[in-house]
Order: sequence, then C-alpha cells, then structure tokens
Amino acid sequence: MKAIHALAAAIVSSLTLYGCSTPPPVPVTEAPVEVVPEPVIEVPARPFPAETLYALLVAEMAGSRERYDIALGNYIQQAHKTHDPGVTARATRIARFLNARQAALNTSLLWIELQPENREARMIAATELAQTGRLQEAFEQSRQLLELGSTPIFQTIAARAARATDTQREALLEQYRELLLSHPENLQLLVGQGLLLQQQQQLDEALASARQALALEGTHIPAAILEAKLLHQMELPEQALERLLLLLQQFPENKRLRLQYARLLANYDLEQAHRQFALLVEQSPNDPELVFSLALVSNERGLKDEARKYFERLLSLGHRRSSAHYYLGRLEEEAQNFDRALQHYWQVQPGPDFMPAVLQSTDILVRQDKLSEAGSRLDELRQRFPSQAERFYLLQAEVLSQHRHLQQADTVLTAALARKPASAKLLYARAMVNEQRDLLDRLESDLRTILKYEPNNATALNALGYTLADRTDRYEEALELISKALDIRPDDPAIIDSMGWVQYRLGNYEEALLRLREAMKAFPDHEIAAHLGEVLWVMGREQEAREIWQEGLRLNPDSLTITTTIERLQRQASEGSGE
Repeated sequence: MKAIHALAAAIVSSLTLYGCSTPPPVPVTEAPVEVVPEPVIEVPARPFPAETLYALLVAEMAGSRERYDIALGNYIQQAHKTHDPGVTARATRIARFLNARQAALNTSLLWIELQPENREARMIAATELAQTGRLQEAFEQSRQLLELGSTPIFQTIAARAARATDTQREALLEQYRELLLSHPENLQLLVGQGLLLQQQQQLDEALASARQALALEGTHIPAAILEAKLLHQMELPEQALERLLLLLQQFPENKRLRLQYARLLANYDLEQAHRQFALLVEQSPNDPELVFSLALVSNERGLKDEARKYFERLLSLGHRRSSAHYYLGRLEEEAQNFDRALQHYWQVQPGPDFMPAVLQSTDILVRQDKLSEAGSRLDELRQRFPSQAERFYLLQAEVLSQHRHLQQADTVLTAALARKPASAKLLYARAMVNEQRDLLDRLESDLRTILKYEPNNATALNALGYTLADRTDRYEEALELISKALDIRPDDPAIIDSMGWVQYRLGNYEEALLRLREAMKAFPDHEIAAHLGEVLWVMGREQEAREIWQEGLRLNPDSLTITTTIERLQRQASEGSGE
C-alpha cells in the first residue's frame, strides 16, 4: 500500500499542471484561460510620427524574420510613448505569445488605462497578475470582467493561492464571500471559494461550497473534481470514486474528468488506474504527461515490457527525457543489464531524478568494485556543480559504507572536510562510518566538533549520548547528553528510544520501559522493538519480549538487531543456568 501511495503522489506531481495543448497548462480545477494565438501582422490605422512609424515597421519586419525580441522591444517602447490602444494591444499580444510575463502584465495594465471596457485587456491582466502572485489585484480584474459580462477567472486565482500564506488566503477568501453575496449562483466563485477553504484545511466548508455549485449544475466538472478531491482528503474514497464514475459515464470523452478519476484510483486500485490511463493515452497518444503516468503505473504493476515501451515513447517525443532515462535505467538494472543501466543513468540531467540516478550509477560501480571509476565520475560532478559538492561527497561515502568499504568512505569524507571543516553533515557522516569501524574515539571527536559549532544540535547530542550508553560505561555522561537532546526535540522517537536505553543501562527498568513503549508507539521500528524486548526480557517478562520482537520482525524481517539481541540474551541465560 505504501508503494501505491508513493506512485499516486508521483502521478499527481507529474500532472499537477496538466493541459491538453502546448500553451502553459492550468490545474484541472481551474477554468480554462483563453490562449492568445500567435499575433497576425496588422498595420496601425492611425497616422504616426515618422520615428514611431519607422520603429513599428522595423518591429513588423523583425517579427516576420522571427526576431521577436526586437519586435517586442519596439512595440513596448512605442506603446508607452504613443499611448495608442492599438499599439498597446499589439505589444501585449506579442508579449503573451513570447511568454514574456512581466511585459505582458505591464502592457495589459496600460491597455486597461486606455480602454477600461476592453475585456481582452482585463483577461490578460487578471491572468498575469494571478501568475505573479498578486492575487487580490487579479481578483479585482476578474470582478471587472464579471461586471462586463465576460468570463472571469476566479478558479484560476484560487488555485494559484495554494502558494500564498494563510493570511493572504484568508483576505482573498473574504473577497470571494463578499462578491458571492451579490452573485450567489456564480459557479466560478463557488468553486474558487471551495478551493481556498480546502487550502485553509476547512474541509467541511469547502465540501459545502462544492456541493452548492453542484446543486446549481449537477454536471459542473470543476465542482465535481473538487468534491472528489475533498472526499479523498476526508478519507471517503468510495464516495469520491462513485461520484466521478457516474459523471464519467455521462461524459466519457471528458479527459479532465477521466484524468482525475485515474489519479484517484492510483491510490487504491492500480489495475483500474492502469485501465483509465490507457484510455487517456489512447485518446492523446502523444501527450507526454499521460504517457509518463501510464509508464509509472505499468512499471508499478510489474508490466516491465509495457513500461519500457512508454518510457521509450517519451524519449521519442522529446519530453521528460531525464525521467524516462532514469526509469529505463532502473529497468535495465533490475534485468542485470548494468552497462545499459549506466548509459541511461548518465543521461539524466539536473532535476528531480538527477541525484537518484547518480546514486544508482555509483552503487552499480561500487558493487562491481570499480571504486576508482565511481570516484572519477563524482569528481567530475563536483567540478560541474560546485554548489552541490557536499551532497556528492555524502552520497559517495554512503554508498561505500553500505558496501562495507569503510576505510574508503572515511577517506572521501576526510577529503571533503578538508574543504569544509565545519560541515555538520560531513562530520556526522564520518562519525557514523567510524562507529561501524569501532573507532569510538574518532566518532566522539567528530560529534564534539559539531557540538562546538552547534551546541544545540540534537542529532549530534543524541548520537553521542546513545553511543556512550550502548558502547561504553559512561552512562551518566550519556544521560546528560540525551536529556539535553530531548529538551530540544521532546517528541523525537529516536531520542526517546535513546533515553529509554540509557535508563536501562542505569538499571532504571520501569523508566526505561515507559520511554521505550512511548518511542515504539510514536514510531514502530525494529531497533526500538529490539530495545523494548530486551528490557522486558531482563524484567522476567519473556513472553511479552517475544511478542515485541515478533512485531519488530514483521516490520523488518531481516533485522540483525533483533536476531543478535535474542541470541545474546539466550546465550547469557544459558550461561547463567550453567547449561
């Protein structure tokens, strides 16, 4: 189930700004915004001074030669110089065509000054203001569109508010409520209000707003999608799916509706989600976001050949190339085709899949004992991306450590610390490597260096305290360190576990039991289960100990911590009985 939810999150993120054509897309709950087409050459109707006329002719010639930067620059200059509505409109449309957002906003606002009743000018201004986060100004332009009898963009504005602060959303929400008093049946206002309430985590009120819109128009797709999302959020997935399915039966060709249904299904039923994404790809075979989602679902369902086909289609489409290379690399790695996997991983560019690709490629090389090649490639990356050098050092050391190349991991981290001696991350990583090497003096030195620079670093305090409690007899010193860490992060299960362990070492079994139960409840984990079981065992509650260890093994069937704990305690019991 965790894998299904992770896949659903990946699909949602890939389709958050889904659109059906090449212009910039909008979220599925937004009203579609009219896209201004590529400008058509127009000759201004009014006479201009020779200088202006020359600048505009140059702009038109530049546009015909695809030198849009010159065309836009000249039109913007002349729009502000002449205050001519036609020139200003032309400048605005060119800016929109070129996706020059700030220029489009500036010229559209000038256009409104010159022609306050112009609906296109206000639509563009509202859209650009929403894009830049000036939501209250966008709302005012949308209100003017409503008054002019044009289509407003209240849903778009509300969707953009997801990036705003709670205070900003609350102020915007008040504007929606006020306008709804005079326009109580406006569907965009109702859905927009619902979106804002959802963002404020006022789910019951948001659902009421969505259903008010549906009461006015039962087949209003944005309201139905909002309702389904809210029901899913409120852990009522059956109702959400049922609602969407009924609408989908009425509107089987509606891609936005089917997309939302597929995305919701991805949380609960991969087979059905796969079927829906396959239908969407059949409708739009060259839509890269849909192809990517279908590839992800196919891969998760174990349909590796199908997944490979769709990831390769992404490469042919020229979209999401890095993601396609990353997943193709994973598929080749699973098939033991390591050279092919590396070729794919090395083509992943900076982005969300870049570091995972570097990690996987480094892991392959280290597993093949090609440590020198792995190091050389990471050196190249550190030179290409100097701001990420620390991350590459940490990644290299982590892979080396996982494969028990502990001396090499220490060497890598020492080299990194020569460049950045006060890095808490590097010092901590080296401390953990030396813990595995049983070099506790070096571990302590690195952790105390962190605490010299950051005396309230709870992670370092806890790590040092736990190590002293677990690997030495310096229990009082350990208690002091762990107590300080717990004061800083009182709800951290790892620190609570450490407190339980040091209390056990001190012989305070009841206190240890209390703390370890608290840690296990907050974060069920096999290592905490090992500690809790040991305390129960030494208190003579052996059956409870076995039950706790079984629970830990269910969480991690391969837990060496639990098995070694059981073996040690049973050996001690056997030796104590003289057997």
